[in-house]
Amino acid sequence: MTIRKTTKISGVTEQVEAAVEASKETVEAAVKATTDATAKGYEKAVEMTQEHVEAAVKAGTEAFQGYEDVVAFNKDNVNAVVRSSTLWVQGIQDLNKAAFALTQTSVQENIEAAKAIMGCKTVTDLVKLQSEFAKASYDKAMTEGRKFSDMSSKVAEKATKPLGERAQATFDTITKQVAA
Repeated sequence: MTIRKTTKISGVTEQVEAAVEASKETVEAAVKATTDATAKGYEKAVEMTQEHVEAAVKAGTEAFQGYEDVVAFNKDNVNAVVRSSTLWVQGIQDLNKAAFALTQTSVQENIEAAKAIMGCKTVTDLVKLQSEFAKASYDKAMTEGRKFSDMSSKVAEKATKPLGERAQATFDTITKQVAA
């Protein structure tokens, strides 16, 4: 009788550990996908801005009246890159804080679920509880995934705004000089 209970508990423990691992992998996958998408968006924005600046330089330095104009223009470009990088870092920090909070919550919920599973008196109760836990974990993963995706998009949008403004300023400067 004692050996049989120990075997049952061992089997339940393995199921709980598998469920905890699956939840952890889901959260890690969501965080990685979000971080990767944000990084790609930022890299693309930086690449586009570099292309615009290079196009401005190729269009001719005649768009700038003198050395002071070139220095001021480049200073503004550097300031835009600094602002963009600052916003990027702040956004990534916010994403990491949210991921850490989600991980803490998930671990706590998994511990509580494991305790509840260990308290089941029948296999039917165990299966019912495990099914409820799996559904709740899946729903949470989907909700949090959307949340991280939205946060990532906002980070990319904010971080690229200063670069886009500088690209527009470059375009405006060249257009003015060509029209003159």
